[in-house]
Amino acid sequence: MSVIVFSYDQAIAPGAILKSAAAVRVVKLELLKLHKPLPGDITYVDLTGLDEEARKKTLAAVRRRCCSTAWGVIDSEGAVDDPAMIFFSGASDYLGPAACRAGIDKARLRAVQLFDGARRIQEVDGDGLVAPEGTSSCADLPQAPFCGWKSILPGSVYPFFFLYVSVSAQLNLKTRLGEAGYSNFRDRLRNLCQQSFSESEPLLWMETDASALYLIPPQAANVGTVTEACLRMLLGAPLLGYERLHLPFPVTFSFALHSGYTEFAPPGKTGTIVSDAINYIYHLGSKHAGPGRLTVSDEAAKAAITRRFEDLFTPAGSFEGRAIRHSRCFGV
Repeated sequence: MSVIVFSYDQAIAPGAILKSAAAVRVVKLELLKLHKPLPGDITYVDLTGLDEEARKKTLAAVRRRCCSTAWGVIDSEGAVDDPAMIFFSGASDYLGPAACRAGIDKARLRAVQLFDGARRIQEVDGDGLVAPEGTSSCADLPQAPFCGWKSILPGSVYPFFFLYVSVSAQLNLKTRLGEAGYSNFRDRLRNLCQQSFSESEPLLWMETDASALYLIPPQAANVGTVTEACLRMLLGAPLLGYERLHLPFPVTFSFALHSGYTEFAPPGKTGTIVSDAINYIYHLGSKHAGPGRLTVSDEAAKAAITRRFEDLFTPAGSFEGRAIRHSRCFGV
C-alpha cells in the first residue's frame, strides 16, 4: 500500500501527519490529472491554500481519478463547511484540523481501507437504490466484473466468499490409497475442482491434508456459478469418483460456503492471517457440513441461493451463532 498526497504547496504539505507507518509520497497538485492509483493505494488531496473554486475542481478530479480506490481529503485549515459532503462524494477519509494535529497511523489507514471496501460491496439495484449501510458480509454484491487476482494487494483487507471442499469415503482415504496413491488423488481432485469452478474464477488459497479452501470473488455472478458447480459435483459424485478421480470405490463431496472479510496474502503465505471469517468457514466445513451436501451460512445465502435453487435448500438451524442452510443430500 502507498499513500499519495497531492498538495498545492509541497513545502507546507502536511505529509508529516502521515506517520512512518506508511510509504508516503507528496506530489504537486497539478499532477493529479495524471494520477493512476494502484489497487490498495490511498490518495489524499490537500486543500490547504486553495480557494473555493479550486477546492471544487480538486474534489472533482480526485473523484474521477480514484473512482476504484480509496481517497480522502486533508483540510488542516477547516475550510470545508460541510465535511459530510466529502463522504457523500465518495471519500473514505476526511482530516480536519484536529485529525491533522493528531496524525495518521497504520490503524487509521486500515480503517480507511475497510470503509472503502464496505462501500464498494453495496449493491445498486435497477432503480439506483443503494443497499442499507452497515452490512458485515458480501450479501449485497456489485455486478462489476472481477479484475483478477493480480489486482488484489497483499496485506489489505477485502470481502470474499469462502468455499470449503472435502471428500469422504467409507474408510479413511489415505489408509486405503497409501501415501503415493493419496498424493495422486489430491492432484486429480485439485484439477477437478479448478475445472468445475473455473467460471467463478476461484483461487485455491489454503490446503490441509483433508480439505481445501477456495476464495471466490465477491460478485453475484461468481457466487452463483460456484453454487451450481457444487450441486453438479454432488449429483455426479459416483461418476466423478470413478472416472475423474480414478478411485475403485465411491466417494462423496462435502461443501461449505460463507462470506466475510479477511486480510489477503498469496497462497502459501497465509500462516499469519487471523480472521473470524476463516475460522468460521473451517469450523462449518469440518464440524458441521455433512457429506453429500452444500452448507451455506446466512451471510452467503442471499447471493448463493438464487431463485433457481431455492427448492434445493432448507433451513438447518444455526451454527456458532449464525443461521445456516443445507442443500438436499445427494449420493449418500
